[in-house]
Amino acid sequence: MTLPTDLESIHGTQELYDWFGFWPSFHDAEVIKLHLNRSGPSSLAIHTWEMTKRVDSKGHYELEKHVVVEFILEDVAALSLEGFSQQNVIFGLAIDKIESGFRLTLDPCYGLSGSITAESMSISLTPASLILSSRFFPTHPAPARAIREDVHLVVVPA
Repeated sequence: MTLPTDLESIHGTQELYDWFGFWPSFHDAEVIKLHLNRSGPSSLAIHTWEMTKRVDSKGHYELEKHVVVEFILEDVAALSLEGFSQQNVIFGLAIDKIESGFRLTLDPCYGLSGSITAESMSISLTPASLILSSRFFPTHPAPARAIREDVHLVVVPA
């Protein structure tokens, strides 16, 4: 899927497209952080990856290009969210350009779903080849080594 033209005005969309070589669907991605701020930027961080056609010895599809995509939302105007829990897997994610800005929709799978409307949005990427804090990424295996007592490093094969 090519980069949707409506999204070209959002800072960071081209980098996300380049990371995967296509626009991701966010199928089975996990919401790992939601921060709502009434007087400043809010943010939503989602761990996603590319599912390959290769299958490992256990019969699971191999995943690669792990990345945390953080959506920075300025001037949140509307919010409709439900189902937040310990694990928040989404079926997919859509961003629509609307008259008042952008609507980000989280399609339900397990946990958090709904939509957030904001006047403006930007995207930042954090490659997950070095994942900081096992508390931030609860679905990953135990940390490879501790940097500090409260910050951990996990090396995920590329």
